[in-house]
Amino acid sequence: MTRFIVIAGLIVFGSALLAPRLSVEQAADARPAKPAHVSPWSKDAPPPRQGGPAEMVEIARDAQGQFHLNVDVGGEPVRFLVDTGADVVALTEDDAERLGLRPDPSEYRPMLQTAAGTGMAAPVEIDRLTIGGHDLTGVTAVVVPDLPVSLLGQSVLRRLGSVTLKGDRLTISG
Repeated sequence: MTRFIVIAGLIVFGSALLAPRLSVEQAADARPAKPAHVSPWSKDAPPPRQGGPAEMVEIARDAQGQFHLNVDVGGEPVRFLVDTGADVVALTEDDAERLGLRPDPSEYRPMLQTAAGTGMAAPVEIDRLTIGGHDLTGVTAVVVPDLPVSLLGQSVLRRLGSVTLKGDRLTISG
């Protein structure tokens, strides 16, 4: 139960930091987006719209009000929650295992500050990550026990360019 509270706190903390860091523009006649018929957790979810070569990635808000993005990590697809409040990319243990990033148990230490307190994580480095035609190498990340979804944090977002929220669309452009 404590792990659930820590993970929920991490997500709430990241979400609380998301709003002030984004440029928000809302059209007067904008209507709320219709809930997606495909679960954002599903592998069948549509990929984000991309505009031009290595220029822009646009993501629609899901039914829970979050932004998810499928990212190529070393040739493997990984589903991320975009979290502008996270300093680094945070991987679930399952995603890290699939990517061949297996930290030694002794490498886990208290390093995450969440609303629920300090969380354990192990530092790793992602060799190659591709988003919207942008190839990034040497990406700083952590593996977090019991994290329900991998988080795409500032160790990637700041290297891509600007992050803008307009209505129910999040745009990452370089």
